[in-house]
Amino acid sequence: MAATRGLGFMVQSAAQFLVTDVVVLGILAIAVVAFVLELGLRALQRRLAPWHGQQD
Repeated sequence: MAATRGLGFMVQSAAQFLVTDVVVLGILAIAVVAFVLELGLRALQRRLAPWHGQQD
């Protein structure tokens, strides 16, 4: 992909210039965003489909 902005671009650009602290911080930021989205989607699923995951 040829992105010119965003977290992924920042990480990739920093990796090319061996700016490790920015790379690690960017990866951690992406992980936190993914974790928060996962929690939000699970809560939304529990609200919209309460029967999901139940066994008879």
